[in-house]
Amino acid sequence: MQHLGGAKIKNLQVLITKKELEQERLKDEFNALQSRRDKLSNQIKKYKEEIESLKSSTDSIIVSEHAILRYLQRVYELDIAKIEAEIVSPKLYSQVKEYGSGTYHSDGFSIKVVDGVVVTVIEESRQ
Repeated sequence: MQHLGGAKIKNLQVLITKKELEQERLKDEFNALQSRRDKLSNQIKKYKEEIESLKSSTDSIIVSEHAILRYLQRVYELDIAKIEAEIVSPKLYSQVKEYGSGTYHSDGFSIKVVDGVVVTVIEESRQ
């Protein structure tokens, strides 16, 4: 009977050693993650400081692309829906439906589509 108790103790000691090693490994991983988090926090802080510095050092006003688009639409009365229809021609539509994301050529332009969204249009002579 004593032998069974000794084997059980040995088994439990082995399990304790394994769990202690796993605990140390997790502690090392945790420390590494904390270090990465701290580095990211410092980078974010620097970027925010740089943004604030740039904002305070400029006397100009920044005009967003959205504001420019709305200006063209409302002041110059550009028909945005018509422009979208020209970009997404029936040919482009069928190509994207068949092949998915990619760069497609149309009338001297390359149209880049990612996940069903036209992300840019480039004049082919500029490529």
